[in-house]
Amino acid sequence: MGTESLFSVISLVSVVIYAYIGIYTFTQNPKSLVHKVFLLLCSSYAIWSFAYSFAYIAHDKISFSFWNKISAIGWCSFSALSLYLVLLITENPILKYRVARVLIFLPAGIFFYMAIFLFGEGIETSKVTTNIFYIGDFLYNFLFLLISIIILLFWGLKSSSVRIKKQSFILVTCSGIPFILNLLTQDILPLVVVTIQFPLMGQLYSIIMILGTYRVITKYKFLRLPERYIFEEVVKEIMDMVILLDAKGMIIKISQHTLSLLEFKEDELINQDIDVILEEKRRRILIDSLKDSSKLNDINLLKKSGERIPVNISYKQIIDDKLHDLLGVILVIQDISLLYDLRRKNEELHAYVQQVEASEYTFRKLFEGSSDSILIMEGNKIIDCNPATTRLLGTDSKEILIGKNLWELSPEYQPDGILSEEKAQAMNKQAKTTGEVKFEWWHKKENGIEFPVEIMLTSILLNGKQVFHGLLRDVTEHKQLENKLEYLSYNDVLTGLYNRRFFEEELKRLDVPRNLPLTIVMADVNGLKLINDSFGHIMGDELLQKVSSAIAKGCRSGDIIARLGGDEFVILLPKTGVKETEQLVKGIKAYSKNEQVGSIELSISFGWETKHYPEENILEVFKKAEDRMYKKKLFESPSMRGKTIKAIISTLHEKNKREEQHSYRVSELCKSIGKALSLSEGDIEELKTVGLLHDIGKIAIEEATLNKPGKLTELEWEEIKRHPEIGYRILSTVNDMAEIAEYVLCHHEKWNGMGYPKGLKGEEIPLQARIIAIADAYDAMTSQRSYRSALPEVIALEELQNNAGIQFDPMILNVFIETVLNKLSRNDSQAG
Repeated sequence: MGTESLFSVISLVSVVIYAYIGIYTFTQNPKSLVHKVFLLLCSSYAIWSFAYSFAYIAHDKISFSFWNKISAIGWCSFSALSLYLVLLITENPILKYRVARVLIFLPAGIFFYMAIFLFGEGIETSKVTTNIFYIGDFLYNFLFLLISIIILLFWGLKSSSVRIKKQSFILVTCSGIPFILNLLTQDILPLVVVTIQFPLMGQLYSIIMILGTYRVITKYKFLRLPERYIFEEVVKEIMDMVILLDAKGMIIKISQHTLSLLEFKEDELINQDIDVILEEKRRRILIDSLKDSSKLNDINLLKKSGERIPVNISYKQIIDDKLHDLLGVILVIQDISLLYDLRRKNEELHAYVQQVEASEYTFRKLFEGSSDSILIMEGNKIIDCNPATTRLLGTDSKEILIGKNLWELSPEYQPDGILSEEKAQAMNKQAKTTGEVKFEWWHKKENGIEFPVEIMLTSILLNGKQVFHGLLRDVTEHKQLENKLEYLSYNDVLTGLYNRRFFEEELKRLDVPRNLPLTIVMADVNGLKLINDSFGHIMGDELLQKVSSAIAKGCRSGDIIARLGGDEFVILLPKTGVKETEQLVKGIKAYSKNEQVGSIELSISFGWETKHYPEENILEVFKKAEDRMYKKKLFESPSMRGKTIKAIISTLHEKNKREEQHSYRVSELCKSIGKALSLSEGDIEELKTVGLLHDIGKIAIEEATLNKPGKLTELEWEEIKRHPEIGYRILSTVNDMAEIAEYVLCHHEKWNGMGYPKGLKGEEIPLQARIIAIADAYDAMTSQRSYRSALPEVIALEELQNNAGIQFDPMILNVFIETVLNKLSRNDSQAG
């Protein structure tokens, strides 16, 4: 057998070795990426060796070229696969980056392409390309293998694990030997001794590395899944939830039951520190414990939500028997939530027993000392009560109450019409069903007084017996307030009649066929605003009260009377026709004639409409009644206002006789000035009336202010200055007194514009107001006042002339002095 044949046979044997070791290792964990890459590495060596077994015995260049191209699959990829495998084994973080992974396999792809398409029989390859290929391929294989060996070396040196150090030593040694042999035989010796040429045997040298790896696998369990080995060690102990840790305390496997308990997904915990799910960090205890197995009791695991789960954890360290090296830790977890619940419930029960023992004493103290009335009842019968109950029910002692039923202390019927006995039994039954019931109840004291209470009846256990605890509260004041609020919600406070809200609800209720004919009567008080402005709201309120009294006297007991607001009233007359309504309104008017407010008679305007048929709209009926009332008011109100103004004047004069005399004198002076100015008879009469009414607004001024003997305060003077506006408001309510009202408003304006209330100037002031101003001032100075005696006429004339063109119209003032008073004015005397 020749040398080529020998190498061919050896290559075929190496194929079997590579295939066996690769397949054996892969079957240990088909899912592991490390095992898959190791299988690929063995496959690349196997393909390389298989192709070279035929290349060695090839008899022509074409056959050799073909098998050499096949072998390129192996010799182009093995260095990249070796480096990638080493990086996986040592868990190098560089593999996280896609760029790094691409760069590892890129040279293999480039050289494989060049070997297939740029070299071979029949392909002309330039010397430059040839040099680039061989030098590049050498550097690629040399550097990748050297880097792999260095990484394995430092992996072993840096690790504290004896197992890893042994594995590192064997792998570095068995990888370094073929690396050095191949470098020596293929590169160094041929360069030094040109006559020596060795065949290509890289694929054969690599058997040394693969056999070394196999040795590590079989002896040190290298490349086997650690958790599988751990399972083999402790499989008999796994009866509950389990977590497997590596030697660093990182989670490498977790049971599905544990994941469900913690509400995590598997990929959220794999390769995470065990402390992630431990409330108190215990990783160092689990890893560094001197004992190979122990237990952690009453610690908390953390769910994904942060919720705590109480558990006991049994842990076992997995130690390599030969090297005494830590492989990892297995945690067997027992959920003790149920135990915690039982423990807590036991503590609660114990506390409850203690509480019950103390509660009877506490209950009795609270029971006796409570300011609220408390009854203890068995069924409907009272078996105990506190002192507050005897006070509430007006008894001398609780012995009088014990043994009695609740209805024996009550009127026969409750206000809702139910028998007290029936209601008590019903409430008792409801409390027994629902645990408690709250209801209103009326009790009856020994003296016969009935009063309302609110009872909260609760079903309780007392001394092991089911009884009812009744809490009683006197709600007399509450009921009174409730009734008052109900009254106010439907009644007018001032008159005591129903209000608009009640009327509107009642109108809907009565608007049914059985009440036809249904009549609506609208009533309006005449002169209310005038009286409010003149005499104040107190007298206005009195007027409304007397009107409501007159209406109530004239109506029947079943009629509905309501005050709609202001001066308007409405009457609902069910089953009442037109004739009956007319008689009823006559009766109301008769009653009103007998009533007066001060010196003012009552005046009410009425309008009504009757609904005869169901299809008629009740709101239309109401509208017609209102319209008729307003038409009546147009005729009746002016007359009423005239009478009211007379009454106002009379009242004012009664309050102050000097005002009455002053008004008549001013009226006469105005008449005289009008004649002197050659005014018409009508204007003179109007002036006379204005003079009489010019101070009518003083009706609203306090009598004490009007008759004050001393000097007025600033506030009193401001009140006096309001009388022109008040007079204006009073007179403007009468249709034919609109102009007179305007003159009254302006009679304190001044010629220079400094008067009040509007600050008019010169001829902006009505002529009549300018005349009144002179007459009023002259009479005020020459007559007796409350705060001074009458001034001599000469002084009064001098004061008037001093204010000519300032306060008074100078032309009218000259006429007044020269013609009315028949005196020589200062201007004339100076001219003469």
